[in-house]
Amino acid sequence: MAEISRRVGVTAARFGLPKPSYVHVRRFILAHRERENAEAARRAEIREILMEAYLDMYRGRVVDAYEVADRIRDAGP
Repeated sequence: MAEISRRVGVTAARFGLPKPSYVHVRRFILAHRERENAEAARRAEIREILMEAYLDMYRGRVVDAYEVADRIRDAGP
């Protein structure tokens, strides 16, 4: 995080902007990482839903596409 903060400061200086504080850069980085983790968890949940639907179809069971779509819509945060 410190290296990112230094690089942001250099870039801000190039544009004639004030250097953001380390605390602000750290908050932004943590929020960004949290968002990425939430998106990855959602993608994993969707993969699981689709795999279950695929296995059900493979086994000859009837899969309700609307139910699958609802589960995907409700997946994750």
